[in-house]
Amino acid sequence: MTTRALFTYTALILFILAPAAAARAQERDAPKVEIGVQYTSLSFNLPTFGDTQNAPGVGARVTYNLNDYFAVEAEGNVYPTSVRNDYVTGGAAQQAQFGVKVGKRWRSVGVFAKARPGFVSFGETLTPLPVESGGVPFVQFGRERKTHFSADVGGVLEFYTSRRVLVRVDAGDTIIRYGEHRELTPVFDSLTGQIGTVEARTRHNFQFTAGVGFRFGGGSEAGGALPSSSTSAAARERRFEAGVQFSSLALRTPRSNVGLPFSGTPGDEGSQAEAGFGGRLGYNVSDALAFEAEGNFYPRRSFAFDGATGGYPSQMQFGAKLGRRFQRFGFFAKARPGFVSFSNVAFISATETFVFNGTQYALPIGFDRARRTYFSMDLGGVVEFYHTRRWLTRFDLGDTMIRYGERESTEILPVGASRALPAALRHSLQFTAGLGLRF
Repeated sequence: MTTRALFTYTALILFILAPAAAARAQERDAPKVEIGVQYTSLSFNLPTFGDTQNAPGVGARVTYNLNDYFAVEAEGNVYPTSVRNDYVTGGAAQQAQFGVKVGKRWRSVGVFAKARPGFVSFGETLTPLPVESGGVPFVQFGRERKTHFSADVGGVLEFYTSRRVLVRVDAGDTIIRYGEHRELTPVFDSLTGQIGTVEARTRHNFQFTAGVGFRFGGGSEAGGALPSSSTSAAARERRFEAGVQFSSLALRTPRSNVGLPFSGTPGDEGSQAEAGFGGRLGYNVSDALAFEAEGNFYPRRSFAFDGATGGYPSQMQFGAKLGRRFQRFGFFAKARPGFVSFSNVAFISATETFVFNGTQYALPIGFDRARRTYFSMDLGGVVEFYHTRRWLTRFDLGDTMIRYGERESTEILPVGASRALPAALRHSLQFTAGLGLRF
C-alpha cells in the first residue's frame, strides 16, 4: 500500500510537468560531467518480518552525459539509521548503483528513465550458530556483513536553474535480491530450534531521492536561464503558490515505561522514520515574507503499543517563512506551529493479574484504540530554485518538535502502581522536497 501510494504521487508529478516541458521545447547541448549531492529515503520491505521500515540517508552522484539523451552514472548512499536486525538485514545500510538514464531535455526541464544495477549492504545481520555447553546444545547468534544484489528502476526529473546548476528528483523501485541464507526455525518440542537454509527472496522497495547537481564542461551557453526580468518582479506579480511534496519525518517517540520490573529503564525512547506525501499553499506578502499552510500524510500503518503512537500519522503546519529571493534561488527561515496526529493509539481496556516472586502484577490483555493529536512546531530552513516565472522546486530541512501529552504506560506493572507518564517534548528531523506553481 505504501509503495502504491507513493508511485501514484510520483506519476501525478510527471503528468503535471509534461505540458510545462513541452511548452518550453527548446533543446540545448548538455554539459558533459555532473556531480551532485542528495537526500534519499528507501522503504525497505523486510523479507523476514513482512513489514516496512523507512530509512533516510544521504549520498552523492557522478554522471557523464554522452549526449542530450543518454548518460551513464554512479551513485552511492549511506543510511545511518539502524535497520532491524534479522537474517538478511541489520545495522546501518550502504547502497551503490551504476547504470544509465535515457530521456529528453528541454530548456528548463529534463525527463528520463533510469536502469541501474548495484548492491545494498548491511553491516550487522544475524547468523544462527549451533554450539554446545556441558553437553547441552543451543544456538548463538553471530553478526556479519551481508551484501545483496540490487537494481534501481524508475524515473528522473531534472530542473535546470542555470547552465551550471540543476535540481534533480528521482523516484523508483529498488529491487533487492536477498541471497540464500541460514535461519532458525522454532521447534515446539525443542529448546534450540532447527537451523535450516532458506532460498533467495526478492523484494521491491520504493525509493525517493532529491538533490542538487553541478555541471562542468561542454554544452552551449544558451538555455537554462530565466527570462531577463527578475524573479522579484515575478514574485510580486504572482502572490499565490501551490505545491506538492515528498516528506521524510524521523519521529522520536517518548518513553513508554516507568522503569519498574518487566520494563526498560525510564529513559528508553523509540524512533521510527516515516515517508509520506502532501500539499502546500502559500501567499507571498512580499519578496521577503510569506504565509503558508502544509499538510502531509504518512501511509505506513504502525501497530505500536506505546500509548502515544499508532496507526497512520498525519501532519498539519501553519506559519511563515522569512528570507531573501534572488533571480534563480531563494533562502528562507521558517516557523510553523501545527499538530501531528496518530489514527490508532492503543489504550488498556482490560488487565489480568499474576504473581511473580510474591508480588502481584497486572498484565494488559485488552486494548482499545483511538486517535490522538499533539501540538507540533516546525522550525528550519528552506531553499527554493526558480526554473521559470511559474515553476519552482523547494527543499525544506528542519526540526519538527512534537509535544506528546500525558498518557498511560501499557507495560506490565505491579498492581496499584501508577501508569501515568508525563508529557514529553521530542525533536524529530524532517526533510521535504517538492514542486511549486506560482500564480
